[in-house]
Order: sequence, then C-alpha cells, then structure tokens
Amino acid sequence: MSPKDSGATDVLAHLSFSTILLIAAGLTVLRMILLSLDKSSKPDPTKGSGARMLAEICESLAQVGVLVFLLIRPYVVQAFYIPSPSMERTLLGHDAGPSPYSNEVYKHTVHDHIFVDKFIYLHSNPQHGDIVVFRAPPKAMPGSSPTDRTFIKRCIGIPGDTIQIVEQNGEDYVERNGVVLHEYHNPKLDYSIHKPMDPSLNDSFHYAYPAPLHLGKNQYFVMGDNRNESNDSRYWGTVSRWRFIGKAEVIFWPLDRIRFLH
Repeated sequence: MSPKDSGATDVLAHLSFSTILLIAAGLTVLRMILLSLDKSSKPDPTKGSGARMLAEICESLAQVGVLVFLLIRPYVVQAFYIPSPSMERTLLGHDAGPSPYSNEVYKHTVHDHIFVDKFIYLHSNPQHGDIVVFRAPPKAMPGSSPTDRTFIKRCIGIPGDTIQIVEQNGEDYVERNGVVLHEYHNPKLDYSIHKPMDPSLNDSFHYAYPAPLHLGKNQYFVMGDNRNESNDSRYWGTVSRWRFIGKAEVIFWPLDRIRFLH
C-alpha cells in the first residue's frame, strides 16, 4: 500500500524546499509593492485600503506557507490518505464494487485520511505494533518512483528479533523469538488481524519462510494487517531504520471513522 499525500493537490504536497522559499519571497515582494501603492495613494486613515488588505494577506500566506511546509510538514505531522486495502480492517482503502484484490464486494467507497506523527522517530525507534509509514526499498516495487514507494504497514519485528512464518492447523502465524503471535481476535494485543494468513501464499515468500529471519542492527520487519493482500517484508525483506517517515496516529476522515490508531 502506498499512502498518498492528502491535500488540495499533489503539486502542493510535493513542493520542494527551494520552491517554497521562492513563493515566500515572491509574496514578500508583492506585499512590499502593495504597501508602496497604499502609501502613494494617500488613503483615508480611518479606512483600510484594498492594497493594504492584499498586502496583509500576502504576509499571512508567506508566514503560514513557511510554517506548514518548512517546519510542520517535514518534522511534525503530515496527512495521508489510504488508497488500497492492505491494512484493512484497521485502515480502509477501497472503492465501491468488486475488489481487484479479493472476492469481496464493497458497498461503499472508503479511503481513510490519517495524520502521521513525523516527530516521534526523531527521538525514538519504531516498536512492535506501531503502524509505520516508510520509504520502501526499490525491490518492493521495481521500476517505480520513490514517491510511489511510500508504504504503510505494521511493525512486527525490530532489531534483534527472529521472525518466522509457521503453519498451524491449516493457518499461518507469525512466530517472533520462538513465540507464536496469536493475532486473530486476541484481547491481549492492541490490534487484531481480521483474516488468518493463507498458507497457499507461502511459496511466494522470500523472507521468514521457511527459514527464520534474524533482524540485524537497524533492520525492521513489517506486514500489512490484511495479510493475504499485502506487499510487505515477506516478499522483499527488511526496512532500514533511516527509511521510516513516521507513525500513523489518528484517522481524521471520514467523520464516522475518526479514531486513534493501535
């Protein structure tokens, strides 16, 4: 799953540092010109002139733009929307009608919009169970651009862990450090996997099956909650620490889906 930037347009979402500075500089110059026109027109001091009002708007836009794009968005919080179902039912991302990934038929179109905390991993590391947004390695989507390789998954293994996919009673489970994670409707976990993993997929896995995978320094193992429809570490390997963007914390849209994430 590649979560997409949530905003008015993708152009705004991907404005570069230099572009933001250029826009801010342009607004500042425009403000100075408008203030100059305001002074030369000698307006009634008891009334606000149109030029002065536009100058104030330019100043506000420049300040907000710098604050949002150069501080908040890169280092604090960023909004994304979920375009596909690899994290269902924790995060919904599907269109009404037959699913292209399974036999399900959805009655409604639902794409959760989430806030991702980008500050948290500046001073701490991802932990078991975190819903993480990260830049996936090129082999996760060969031939794709780095923007398309922004993934969202759940952190299953952290450095020092040993992960293995094991089959029990016709279903697959994750074994971490020799202990099977019973993730299906387990009240002891903060999250619950909706569907058991299908063992028929095992032959396509390249990591953690059939042999266990030991995670070295700065290596993380991630999986989608919709295990049977997720392109994750089982297929292309571990995620390096430097690739993490942030932790998904809140669904803020649709209104009936507002909630904190676990």
